Formats: sequence, structure tokens, C-alpha cells
Amino acid sequence: MHDVTRQYVTDFKTAGYAPDTSDLIKTRIHGATPAFAQEVKAQGLGRPDIDELVNMRIHGVTPEFIKTMRDLGYKDLPIDKLVQLRIHGVTPEFIKGFSDAGYKNLALDDLVKMRIHGVSTQMVKELNDLGYKDLAIDDLVKMRIHGVTPAYIKQMRDAGYGGVKIEKLVQFRIHGVDEDLIRRAKDHNFNNLSADDLIDLAIHGRRWLKS
Repeated sequence: MHDVTRQYVTDFKTAGYAPDTSDLIKTRIHGATPAFAQEVKAQGLGRPDIDELVNMRIHGVTPEFIKTMRDLGYKDLPIDKLVQLRIHGVTPEFIKGFSDAGYKNLALDDLVKMRIHGVSTQMVKELNDLGYKDLAIDDLVKMRIHGVTPAYIKQMRDAGYGGVKIEKLVQFRIHGVDEDLIRRAKDHNFNNLSADDLIDLAIHGRRWLKS
């Protein structure tokens, strides 16, 4: 049924493997063939075990992907890291995009965090346009986690709070500081509040603003 022929078994043995029946079927189902094993070996990854070969095929860790990552400067990556990159959609295009945006030689963990939380080159461009340049990866991730979007920053700027530091913007979002809170504060003659005052008002004084 799965086309596990005598030649297929022989080819695996020639490649240095001694797979059992279940291994042979798995490799056939997922395309982790002896030829694939040899291509992976040619990329400098030695002789992965059967489960690693299958995992690579499931997640699209191809010899071409390995070579491209190496060309981008990510050499000698272990198989589990290559699989992790594919699982989270860290593509060569994603890496090149951030390199073009000034974020070069990023750590693998940073690349994965950025993909998990949706940090994009478009976000970086919009933040640059708003005056937030050369932000640390951790700050970009933190902003995404807490919803400090370029649109939110524009809202705060239009409400009179432009140029607020990232740390304060994150606190704004955590405590629910928005343009509506600022408007209601002004309606109650709370004018010219500092960023810290707004946060304090959001935490302790929101009840004062109820109509």
C-alpha cells in the first residue's frame, strides 16, 4: 500500500539506517526518503534519526531552506531549531525584511518571538514615521502584547500626549488610558495631566469621572 519496496529498504541501509516496519511506513507517508536523508546529510546535518527526518518533512525543513538560512548567516542550526523556525513561520523573506529595516543578525529566539506576537516590518515602518526609531526587539514585542499599535499612539498624540515613551504607553494600555478617559478628565477640569497622572487617574480615580 505504501510502496515500501525491497529497493527502498536497501537504500535506507545504504544510507546508514536500520529502520523497522513502522519507520519505513512513516518515512513513505511523509516523504522522508533515503534520498531526502542524503540531501540533509549533504547540508552538513550528519545523519538525523528517522523521527527527525519525518519531523523535518512534516514542517517543511527542506535542504533549500537549510541552505538559505545558512546563506543568511544562520549556520550550523540544529534540527529542532530549524523545525521551530518553520513552525512559527520564520521565513527567509521575514528575516530579509527586518534586515532591510535595520534589524540585522537577529537572534533566533527574537525572530520566533516576533512571529508569535505579530511584529511586522510594516509596524516598524509606521513606528519610525511616528518618531519611534531603532526600538529594541523586546519593546516591539511588548507593544504588540499590550496593544500599543501605531493607531493607538496616533490617538494619544491627537489627545495631547505625543512623544510618550514606550514604557508609559504600555502602562497606558495596561490601565485603560485612552482618548475617552482623557476627554472625561478634561470635562471635569483635570487639565494638563502628566502621563503618570493619567495612569494614577485610571487606577484610582476613574470613579470621579462618572457622569
